Amino acid sequence: MDNLFKAGGRSDQELEAFIKSEGVRYISVDLTKPLVVKREPGFDIVYHLAAINGTRLFYEIPYQLARANLLMTLNLLDWLEGQTVGKLIYASTSEVYAGCEQVGLLTIPTAENIPVVFPQPTNVRFSYGTSKFMGEFLCFQFGEKMKTRTSVVRYHNIYGPRMGTKHVIPEFILRMKERENPFRIFGGQETRAFCYVDDAVTATRLVATTPDCDHEVLHVGNMKEEITIEALAKILMEQFGDNFDILECGGRSGSVSRRCPDTEKLKRLAGFEAKVELKDGLSRTSEWYLRHAGAC
Repeated sequence: MDNLFKAGGRSDQELEAFIKSEGVRYISVDLTKPLVVKREPGFDIVYHLAAINGTRLFYEIPYQLARANLLMTLNLLDWLEGQTVGKLIYASTSEVYAGCEQVGLLTIPTAENIPVVFPQPTNVRFSYGTSKFMGEFLCFQFGEKMKTRTSVVRYHNIYGPRMGTKHVIPEFILRMKERENPFRIFGGQETRAFCYVDDAVTATRLVATTPDCDHEVLHVGNMKEEITIEALAKILMEQFGDNFDILECGGRSGSVSRRCPDTEKLKRLAGFEAKVELKDGLSRTSEWYLRHAGAC
């Protein structure tokens, strides 16, 4: 179920091929509106991945983003009520920890049990994190009410092909393609730990199918390769075979200085470890974006 908002309302060859696969039924629907789709007898697993995200959008459309994310969760849960759901997976985010650093509670690597803090409701950066954290609460309470096994996955900087253009890695790739020089970066000494999409899919599936993950909050990410944003840009430049001058433009309001998940809980409960190394994942991602740049 999707309305292809992130793709600008457009489909692509990968999605079209998937929709035509045996056993797949695609329903075009705007989840920000009450669902009028016919109810089903039940579902083995529901993956609630729908959201508006992308760091630029936190600042550009904070009201619309937060409102949409809350409505999508509420409308989906209302539609599922009364139907049999074996397992509910809710996709959340490392952004819920964005306020911890301001009050000295952020630890690196970050475990799932540290307090979640939103200092005040006035910083637009928290438009995404607050909406996703409320979604966590709603899904867990839905699970309690409906006796549905529920898990929350907090994704940490997932990247790869087909992720749109509102994230740092595709932004860098497309600006390097245009040979932007000097090359602007924001918060160059901030760190992130990026996780390739194939690993994220494997981890999410494990959370859905592993009983020990029921009723848990779990990090999905790659704790082995924390890297500065400046170093990330230099790796991509090396892969492009260019060496642009870097222009540091300062960090964005509310952004954290370090982000790296502790994924030991998921390893212990489901045996997951990220396998795709950053340079390999960046190479795969660049190849896709350069091949599809005209459609982005």
